[in-house]
Amino acid sequence: MQWEPGKQYLISYINESLETSVRTIDVIGTSRARDGRVYIRALCHLRGSERTFRADRVTQSELVQQAYHARASAPIPPLPKMAESFDTSLHHHAESPIAADPGFHEIQASGGSGSSPLRWAICIIFLTFLFIASLANLQGSGPSWSSASTTIAHSAVSTKPAPRPSPPPKPALEETTIAGYTLRTVRGGGQEHYEVPKLGLVTKSKLEAIAAIRLPNFVKSEGFFDADLVSRYLDADLNGSGKLSFDELRVFQQKTYREFRYQANDLALRPDEFLAAGGGDCEDFALYTASLLRFWGWKPFIGSFAASKGSTGHAVCLSYEEGAFPKDYEYFKIDDWTTVDGSPLPAGKYVPIDYDHVGSLSNAVGSGWKLRSVFIPEKIWGLSM
Repeated sequence: MQWEPGKQYLISYINESLETSVRTIDVIGTSRARDGRVYIRALCHLRGSERTFRADRVTQSELVQQAYHARASAPIPPLPKMAESFDTSLHHHAESPIAADPGFHEIQASGGSGSSPLRWAICIIFLTFLFIASLANLQGSGPSWSSASTTIAHSAVSTKPAPRPSPPPKPALEETTIAGYTLRTVRGGGQEHYEVPKLGLVTKSKLEAIAAIRLPNFVKSEGFFDADLVSRYLDADLNGSGKLSFDELRVFQQKTYREFRYQANDLALRPDEFLAAGGGDCEDFALYTASLLRFWGWKPFIGSFAASKGSTGHAVCLSYEEGAFPKDYEYFKIDDWTTVDGSPLPAGKYVPIDYDHVGSLSNAVGSGWKLRSVFIPEKIWGLSM
């Protein structure tokens, strides 16, 4: 891993007490001690001050701030012509929303595939759940980790860190609620295991427990199962909390934008088809994101923007938000709307997710374009768009 000074990274870090935390860091520089270890000096956003990190204790990392390149110049295909046109206003997130100028304006950008063993594990988890459900007739119906920060003093000659008091022992029993299920962490004898009482599941793998909770509802809502897709969606949970944060969503979107290509096509691709094809056009990117949000229990929709009724447009994912979201995010306030198929839309705030933009629109949305219609994601798979 090349740690470039001036760049920002989202990392998963294990400290000396073997506690894991997820944090954003701005790299100041790196150095190498006599024992060969690489140390990273960086501004830690979690602690609000400079910290030194051992590079070998970074278990995952993503570059989250870089120069965005121009969008693909391929023409954006037309979306379905609607019998009726809808308009709404774009707001900046504040306690009293401020409406943008009438009509939409152009918003400038600011600023791996799942492993084979994991795919097999997911398949086994899914089959195990089906077996448990058939025996017990069960029905299935977004991260906050903290740790003491480790500051390591070093110079040309490695120095020994000052002794630190031992951290307090972790509780023998911890419980958290995920999607209506209780997930227990049970510790004893230097080991820990995880229990999901409602499913009758006991496992040493937290990933297995999270997958067992999330998979049934996802498969029920999507109507298909694809191990590669589920592996990618599980990987989006960088700190293993069983929930998806906006920071993790931002990293996922930037990774998607790097790894998949823009390519025009006639039909809206199901997320597994988008994955197999290695890319797609605007609605395919949006549907892939919507499926991720569905997996983690969010409420996604697809919004289409155009200059006028029936004209060529652009599709983005919209996330309905009932709770708090970052203050710098923009959103749409929607009241008394229905989706294209006539389903009522919940009144409230909808945060746009457009390619690698989270909480804003990319420049694929032209100046003066407006939100014209909203779709339920799963109902437009295979449609000409």
